[in-house]
Amino acid sequence: MALSMLLVRNSAAISRLGMLSAPLRSAALSSRLAAPMTTTAQEEMAKFWDKNAQKKRPMSPHLTIYKPQLTAMLSITHRGTGAAMAGFVYAFSVGMLVVNPLLGWDFPTIFNFIKSLEIHPWLILGGKWCMAWPISYHAMNGIRHLNWDAGYGFDMKVLYRSGWFVFFGSFLLADLMLYFL
Repeated sequence: MALSMLLVRNSAAISRLGMLSAPLRSAALSSRLAAPMTTTAQEEMAKFWDKNAQKKRPMSPHLTIYKPQLTAMLSITHRGTGAAMAGFVYAFSVGMLVVNPLLGWDFPTIFNFIKSLEIHPWLILGGKWCMAWPISYHAMNGIRHLNWDAGYGFDMKVLYRSGWFVFFGSFLLADLMLYFL
């Protein structure tokens, strides 16, 4: 700012000497002609909302007016299962790094402690299913995405058929994982 003011004040003398190029001259003059900012962003936003309220304009409805589509819900679920699994892996890893040195517990000790709690088998089965379903869903939907990367399955009929297959197939695969593992 100080340099531009110096250039503006001395632009006539500098231009007579031929030391100020045309772009610098125009930049110096435009900074002198620019109006200082008198309102903050909050004031501008308040004026915007006041004007919309006076004109009785509705607020944009965003997602509330759209019918949920299968493809969008599957995409959101794919991201959610991936984030949840990554979070679980990080939390478990950090937990093991903290618990092992502080309490001297290794994985078999923790496993035996959980067994000693005598949790009801249905609760254990439910917990295992809650771990198996995100893995099965994410794997099946990942295969679906790999098919898309190869250029297959973009027809709307195939897209919905594969989406329903992934949705119901993930439940079946999770059940099979519980049964066989």
